[in-house]
Amino acid sequence: MREQRTKSIYYKLISLGCDIYLGENKNEFFVVRHSCVECKSSWYMNLTECYFCGMLNSYLYYCRRCENYSSTTGGSSTCSKCKQKKKKVCFNDDCVTNKKELVEEFNNKKNGVMDKNSPSTTSQSHCINCGSDKNFYSSSLVYLKEVDQDTQIKIDEEIKKYDALIFVKKDCTKYLVVNRNSKKEDLKKFKDEIDLNALF
Repeated sequence: MREQRTKSIYYKLISLGCDIYLGENKNEFFVVRHSCVECKSSWYMNLTECYFCGMLNSYLYYCRRCENYSSTTGGSSTCSKCKQKKKKVCFNDDCVTNKKELVEEFNNKKNGVMDKNSPSTTSQSHCINCGSDKNFYSSSLVYLKEVDQDTQIKIDEEIKKYDALIFVKKDCTKYLVVNRNSKKEDLKKFKDEIDLNALF
């Protein structure tokens, strides 16, 4: 398989929330995914939320005087209208950090409660899809195999060594993920996307 094709599959899996660990054989790799126990959607440790109410970080600055929002990405931390310093606040109006008597306490000590150095933020602790607080890591040892358009797929001895095999059709983006539980009728079902359920 061409190196460019192999790398595109790695990047595809990374975009789906997986981590890739490579060995000496470029067609063999270890894939890990951090997921919600309940609904299996991705769990993002780099996503932050308010410690007090669970509101996700929206990565916006807020000027209380002008009631103006702006992006933290490339945006200035100083308000262009009133020149007051903007803060990274929690956007849940009912959050304790936005109560009139506590706004100054929570938002002035740091750069706001959603600032990365604030003790009031935490990494994701609830699923953004279903709200569950249970998460886990799943992993698979995977082998990539490129096949011709008309190749008959067979499960052979390779499956005993790996948790999953990913078959990729030559000259098109069609994938077939096979694991030890795959049935014979599944071996003809190439898809446009990599099936993460079959991978783990």
